[in-house]
Amino acid sequence: MISKQVTKNFLFLFLSNVIGQLFTLAGFIHLARIVGAEGFGRFSFAQVVALFFLYLADFGLQTLGTRAVAQKKEAISKYVWEVTILRVVLAGGCFLLLVVSSFVFPPFREVRSLIIIFGFALFPSAVLLEWVFQGLEQMEYVALGRVLKGIVFAGFVFVFVHTSEDLKDAALFYVMGIAVAAAILIRVYFREYGLVWGKVDRGELKHTLVAAVPLAAGSFITQVNYNFGTIALGFFLTNKDVGLFSAAYKIVLFLLAFAAVAAANAVFPLMARSYKKSMTLFSHSLKSLLRVFVFVAIPVGIGGCILAPQIMGFLYSLEYQEGSIVLQLSIWMVVIVIYRMIFENVLVAAHNQRNYLVGYMLAGALTISGNLLLVPVLGLVAPALVGVFSESALLLYFVTSCKFVRFSYVLRITVKPLLAGSIMGLAMWILPLSLFILMAVGIVSYFALLLVFRALTVREVAAYVHSLVR
Repeated sequence: MISKQVTKNFLFLFLSNVIGQLFTLAGFIHLARIVGAEGFGRFSFAQVVALFFLYLADFGLQTLGTRAVAQKKEAISKYVWEVTILRVVLAGGCFLLLVVSSFVFPPFREVRSLIIIFGFALFPSAVLLEWVFQGLEQMEYVALGRVLKGIVFAGFVFVFVHTSEDLKDAALFYVMGIAVAAAILIRVYFREYGLVWGKVDRGELKHTLVAAVPLAAGSFITQVNYNFGTIALGFFLTNKDVGLFSAAYKIVLFLLAFAAVAAANAVFPLMARSYKKSMTLFSHSLKSLLRVFVFVAIPVGIGGCILAPQIMGFLYSLEYQEGSIVLQLSIWMVVIVIYRMIFENVLVAAHNQRNYLVGYMLAGALTISGNLLLVPVLGLVAPALVGVFSESALLLYFVTSCKFVRFSYVLRITVKPLLAGSIMGLAMWILPLSLFILMAVGIVSYFALLLVFRALTVREVAAYVHSLVR
């Protein structure tokens, strides 16, 4: 059974990501309705370009820092000092690279001012201390930062964005959300642990950078997997096409943020500690977590695929309905990523950065080549198809690289949830009900079927509930 601490970590991050990302998504939806598909395409393209530089600047240092703090909490001041110095220096270098790129590449030049505004997010991101509190398993502070980012962005967008001329203001509000969250978490850290200035050891900094290289490559290629399709659409198709794709894809990113990322961030400190303590404990934790993740992943894919047209119609204007097919295909990326996150965290916790890096290089190569070849031919659906294929290849590689769980076990724990999900999906497809009623029917019927098929027991449900309220 999963520990009380992990359950509470997951609850904090799950709820904070839901709330924070709901605010962010609401801001994006309002913006999409105001500026239309073409304007939203320009905004989304510029944001994605800046995100590549943001993750390049991070260089995997947040993951490395989280692992270090989780395994050696007494050296927290040293890790915060070293990681923050490196992230600030990298942010400065990446900002200069971003500005130069905005003048060099023709598609970038068209939205240069938006790219540069988004680029300023590099600096508050460099001093955002979420990773510290994540390593300390003080998830309430991680939750605070994530909620603040969403509230600030959405609040300013709803109040001040009223015409298509306000795109630059919306980009600025996005940066402000990150800056506010960074400032609050710095204040909390100083209050709890004080300000300790360390002596800069260049040798130690170099060692940290070298250790972070595989994680940096994996983190950057993750963004390639998630967002290169938007870049390809911007190069080959129109701003309107980018806007139609992005409107649907924002929903997918929202699901990834709270369903996959929250869970992975909540359990990573546990995986790091259990690996250090006992291989038996480590293997048991992995199997327990994987089983829970499978329960969540299956209904998300099946239900999202069936309800995609209704979801798009509810959230966006009629102009965006054409993007429903993007959501129907891309939702399966969420399913695969939920599976993959467990194995990815296992490799990192076990210091197996080599397989982590090789897997991401494989997925990145598939993503880039696939989009360059297929976007000119298939248009909007190409990034979604390529994303599902590359994520499947990455998952398969990570599973085969993991020594703690056999592939047959993954298949075995998937069969009953898949059967329950299929019956749920058939009911949702047949019943002529409204969106939210269908969602409720789907959730209730799915978990009832899990109990009927004995994939989940009443005792387990009671134990999970007890760990949340205890």
